[in-house]
Amino acid sequence: MTEKLPHYLNIRNLVTLGILVMVIGLTACGGGDDEEASKARSRAVISAGEIVPAEEVRVAEYLQYYDQFFPEPERDTVGLDLRLGNNIIPIQGGMAWLQIGLQTKSAQTELVAPLNLAIVIDRSGSMNAPDKMPYLKQSLAIFLESLNSDDIVSIVAYSDQAEVLLPSQQVGYGSWIQQVIDRIQPSGATNLHAGMMMGFEEVDRNYDIRRNNRVILLTDGIANRGETDPNEIADDALTYNEKGIYLSTIGLGLEFNDALLSELAHQGKGGYTFVDSAEEMDRVFREHVESLKQRAASDVKVTIVPSSGIRLIGLTGSEGSPPVNGASIPLWPMSTGDNAVILAQLQVGSGIAGSRSLATVELRYFDEFVQRTVTTSQSVRADMAANQSSYDPTWDLEVFRNVTIQRTAEGMQEIDRLFDARQYEAAWRLAIDLEQDIFEVARLTGDSQMLADAELLQKYQQTLANAVWQTENRAPYSDETDTNTSDGQRPYRGDTSTPIPDMPEVEVN
Repeated sequence: MTEKLPHYLNIRNLVTLGILVMVIGLTACGGGDDEEASKARSRAVISAGEIVPAEEVRVAEYLQYYDQFFPEPERDTVGLDLRLGNNIIPIQGGMAWLQIGLQTKSAQTELVAPLNLAIVIDRSGSMNAPDKMPYLKQSLAIFLESLNSDDIVSIVAYSDQAEVLLPSQQVGYGSWIQQVIDRIQPSGATNLHAGMMMGFEEVDRNYDIRRNNRVILLTDGIANRGETDPNEIADDALTYNEKGIYLSTIGLGLEFNDALLSELAHQGKGGYTFVDSAEEMDRVFREHVESLKQRAASDVKVTIVPSSGIRLIGLTGSEGSPPVNGASIPLWPMSTGDNAVILAQLQVGSGIAGSRSLATVELRYFDEFVQRTVTTSQSVRADMAANQSSYDPTWDLEVFRNVTIQRTAEGMQEIDRLFDARQYEAAWRLAIDLEQDIFEVARLTGDSQMLADAELLQKYQQTLANAVWQTENRAPYSDETDTNTSDGQRPYRGDTSTPIPDMPEVEVN
């Protein structure tokens, strides 16, 4: 791989902002602290004037960062919401987008299991910075407000070695927890493995299947003392994960082992969230704190079976082309109030006018409340019609928004590849295209998240333009063609949602 440009274009030369990692059994998407790290981390890297590594833009995870608005299920623990990008397809066929939405019941509708929790805090010397330890303590203060008096909590701290500052006990009034945290002062190295394992051991002492058994690991960087091999760290954590002590990660800052934290969260059936600002921390800890406390569904799996004459040609986060005859997608566990979204691309063959079946979608999960496996399925149908010369597969605005988000993540991967190949001007032009697409969604929806993303892509363009200046001593060239021609008359939710053999499983990232 071609070496990236030095100075401001080298992420590893940045001043570290710090990292906060939580090991809790978090869950699916949108509604919880879950697989959301990729989007927030990308934002932090771009804001720092750097190039986002392609391997850190996990498309499925990137998409889950955004708010979704699926209806809450009335009876089931997990509801299935299907939506086509366009319900009318030309009789000559074409490509169709299928949005698969999952939504769990809110926490208010279910009993919440008490926690058995270990808080593991990094007190290494690198935490001695104004943008690290204060963030950590602020985050914990927010989180601790959510604990109930009958929750069990222990506190572990680590630097060169790990130490139990307070053995497991019930929270009670909880004031003692904050007092212990306030006394922590940073010094020494980072023995992440020792701290994590001691946290698992504390939870294991009081393991109770009726409780939500979790560990929270707080750290600011890469393990550099004790066991430092990422594979060994993951293997040792897996022993406890398999017993039912779950693990998630939340990162704050830029310099940490992204791959390790992602793997720990994946195998721990939890989530990986990145925090790059006080505002993002507030979103994670305040808005989504309830999802930390109750697992709603595990062993979640979505199966897509195309109908006759239909091929599956694309799937959110899959590497390469998915199996054309259908696929089964295992998802992360989901907590109360969580949602998830998957986008599938279907190639529709020619047909006759009238209603046509495109696919069957099956949802299967283990319901943690009733302790049994639940299976539900829905058929997806579209109207085949003549005179569809202006067919738009993303006519539905909700689908258009999510497709744009997915294409943005894929485009950011391509920007890094172009940058590695020193095709800086091509990367700059791609960033312009992505910004225009995002801004169009923001204009049509009034979505503040999308508007902020458009502004962020403008900053990315400056970084890429600087690379052209640095290497060619000129500004990049663009014909500045405005491709945004929509009249804004798209429907949003449109009509109501369209209420198998063994399939190959597809891992999505």
